[in-house]
Amino acid sequence: MPVVKPLLWTSRRTWIVVALCAAAGAGCSSSKKKSRSAKRGGNRPKGPKTMGNLLVDSYIADLQKGPSDKKISAARELGNMGAGAKDALPALGALAQDSNAKIREAVQRAIKAIKK
Repeated sequence: MPVVKPLLWTSRRTWIVVALCAAAGAGCSSSKKKSRSAKRGGNRPKGPKTMGNLLVDSYIADLQKGPSDKKISAARELGNMGAGAKDALPALGALAQDSNAKIREAVQRAIKAIKK
């Protein structure tokens, strides 16, 4: 059985793993563990729609087809959501040149808040 050189062990678990590797004659590597995302190839699968995603989608629909008061409130709410509403930037950008000054102002504030 190979002799395990004394090292500074950080935990009891590390000691057991090294001792078992040494007893089995296998070479133990001391490299760091891979993260979960690295084990999966780095791409995280997209899960089901969350409440935030559903809200953003409904606000985008309001921006595209709603009356002016709904467009203004949708733009304000998207601005309040911040970076979580990045999917709404194209719809907001389309309204940035609207003829209604209140809509333009709300849209510009929302874009600024989302990009912050």
